[in-house]
Amino acid sequence: MRARHKLARRKPARLPPFDALFLDRDGTLVVERGFLGDPKDIRLAPGAAARLRVFARAGTALYIVTNQSGLARGFLTREQVDAVNAEVVRRYAARGVPFAGVLVCPHHPEGAVGSLRRRCRCRKPGTLLHERALRARGLSARRSAVVGDKWDDVGAGVALGAATAHVLTGHGRRERPLVLVRAPDAILATTLADALDQLLSRAPRGRPPRRSA
Repeated sequence: MRARHKLARRKPARLPPFDALFLDRDGTLVVERGFLGDPKDIRLAPGAAARLRVFARAGTALYIVTNQSGLARGFLTREQVDAVNAEVVRRYAARGVPFAGVLVCPHHPEGAVGSLRRRCRCRKPGTLLHERALRARGLSARRSAVVGDKWDDVGAGVALGAATAHVLTGHGRRERPLVLVRAPDAILATTLADALDQLLSRAPRGRPPRRSA
């Protein structure tokens, strides 16, 4: 009698809750310190690492996107900004949260440093940095999310067509009225941990339809 061999059924690959998650740095991922130039002054957002691990383990690409006008204004050096970013990445990595990249805009239209004094598309709410990251990995903007404490962060998400969440930490309380007017569909959260919990509960299902050529 021949043994019957059952064909193993492949389980469909589970999609990550979002393709990409773009997170503001100052006032969101770390406690607001003004023009932060010393890694020793970094304080991580309470409770954020545990939630971010959920996204990372599910396959979501995590990015830090930060406007650093202190470079254009001459308040910070690139070495200082890079050192702070590296330490933020290191501390989150030590808690099981890997970042796919740190995206920095050094420009400001009223900067004191001539080479950095200009209007650009990478300064949030501009989306150039986000778009480059998405293209590099073939990710979907509509299956991504943006979180921050300022309208600039939320505005970038709106322009991308991504999910958006606004937190009250950092400059959040000052910026909330503007977010309410300009982005009525944004998730309104108190902290980053709260925003991440709400995003998980509203994660998109399935892939967006492919565009015809």
